[in-house]
Amino acid sequence: MTTETLDTVPSDAPLEFWEHRIKASRWLLTKTLALGTCAAVLGVLGQGWLEAAAPLFPFISQNYGIWQAGYLLSLLIIFFIWAAAMRQKMGLLENSKKGFEVQLRIAEYNERRAQQAREVRERRQKMEEDRDPVLFFKSATRSKKFDY
Repeated sequence: MTTETLDTVPSDAPLEFWEHRIKASRWLLTKTLALGTCAAVLGVLGQGWLEAAAPLFPFISQNYGIWQAGYLLSLLIIFFIWAAAMRQKMGLLENSKKGFEVQLRIAEYNERRAQQAREVRERRQKMEEDRDPVLFFKSATRSKKFDY
């Protein structure tokens, strides 16, 4: 049994869940985009730092082409990982939006069903009130045992 306050309707809980998930997905997408932007800036700066460090460290200057190729390869790998993360976050956001829409349709459907049930109940109650109360108290004629 769940503990809900009197203010919240139980049918609003799934909608709140999906709203929270949409907000969280947007926040994750924003953070991933910011991290990717920072990585791109650091990647460009790192290329310059690698060029500047080549004369200082002999092992870099001897094999500068290999170092540069390795650095570019690592940047490409990081870019593909970042692109996959962005795709995942966008998919999560899209999934959350669809889930919210489906839950909204379910809530609307349940509301329509409840409204129809209330209308049927009111009609039955009105029919009960309109029915002649004397019919219930009439005594039926006694039948004889061998009526044919």
